[in-house]
Amino acid sequence: MEKLEFFKGNIISIYIVRHPEVENALLKVFNGSLDVGLSENGLAQAKKLKEFFKDKGIKKIFSSPLKRCLNTASIIQEALSCELVIDSRLKERNFGIFESLSWQEIEKNYPIEAKNFLKDPFNFKIKNGESFFDVYNRVKSFLEELDFSEHTLIVAHGGVNRVMIKHFMDLKNEKILSISQDFACINHFLTDGNFFLAKLINGVL
Repeated sequence: MEKLEFFKGNIISIYIVRHPEVENALLKVFNGSLDVGLSENGLAQAKKLKEFFKDKGIKKIFSSPLKRCLNTASIIQEALSCELVIDSRLKERNFGIFESLSWQEIEKNYPIEAKNFLKDPFNFKIKNGESFFDVYNRVKSFLEELDFSEHTLIVAHGGVNRVMIKHFMDLKNEKILSISQDFACINHFLTDGNFFLAKLINGVL
């Protein structure tokens, strides 16, 4: 039985979506702050998300300014009568010297950095980039300003979604890479602004 007795006030839905497939997905590289667009399959996934959310009562959409998210949010908004807010704090983690490289290339070109990344993924700060701790701090400031009075959709990135899920579920820092976020996945929480109940994590249509 769901522990709805923990809720003290109005219960609303928070949906967190990762952007759909990107145009360079087959390369399996770290895009991070690179502004890549959606692939044809990604556009089809965005349209499926549009159908899914058309009857969910969403009152506001927040999106990263990067076009893989903003294009997705705009497509979903077509089926809704709601405001779309762009917030730079939802941008993907800046992967610095790892940007545009595959993990195999990272291990080959930056073996020490790759080892340190896996050893402490939350706190390790990539050269010229950010740590998950940095991302968490900026995303936390966004969440602290969020109005938990209406059904809300957040369209962001794998790394950003992971720190939001970590925050809502009060997970330990080292669990950050244990959270899978596939292209176009949906995460759903019920909340009264204090208690968060996870209804769905990494759900794919």
